[in-house]
Amino acid sequence: MSSAKWKWIVGFGLCFAALTLAGLLWWDAPVANAIREGAGKNFKNTARFFSRYGDFPYLLGAGILALGWIWWRGLWHREWSRIIVAMILSSVLAGLASNVIKLGAGRVRPRVTSVEQGWHGPRHNGKWVSLDHDFQSFPSSHAACAFGFFFPLFFSRRAAGLVGLVAAGLVSWSRIQLNAHHVSDIATGALIGLLAGWLVWHWIVKQESLSRWLPASSR
Repeated sequence: MSSAKWKWIVGFGLCFAALTLAGLLWWDAPVANAIREGAGKNFKNTARFFSRYGDFPYLLGAGILALGWIWWRGLWHREWSRIIVAMILSSVLAGLASNVIKLGAGRVRPRVTSVEQGWHGPRHNGKWVSLDHDFQSFPSSHAACAFGFFFPLFFSRRAAGLVGLVAAGLVSWSRIQLNAHHVSDIATGALIGLLAGWLVWHWIVKQESLSRWLPASSR
């Protein structure tokens, strides 16, 4: 891998880690309280749009449609087939990882007022809460899936990938604006997406794995 890509990976990784730390130490509660009191309320509909269409089922659907278009145009032999498969698999991996962490973290979502805010683990008040939506704040699966989807594209095609990362950032912002996640939840999800994106990109695009199903790239 080129030194330029390593610089991007390290740079994004440090940025997401710093945002996670800043959220946990200073920003999480003040941001959640400000939104609860009406900050950014004029952008609620915009936030709902990005939150809905940035969720994994829509990302998966977009990836499948892109693969279908490549097949229909007769471009299956080109590198784009590997890039799109890497995007889909990276999003799946990031989503799975984030949801596994959720099961044990038990962090209460910032919009929940019926339960004390905090980290309660898989059990709270003698009940299992791992699958309770109110206790699945950390980390954000929306952020993990969105960044996981677009990072393989960024590593392969910088300009197009940058547009994708902006979209992932808007999805992440929407989750904060809707008071579904804290800042640290989003930043940790983005970090998971980065790690999944690099691993899958390196395996499928760089190393040209899955050669039984995917042809060699045209590089």
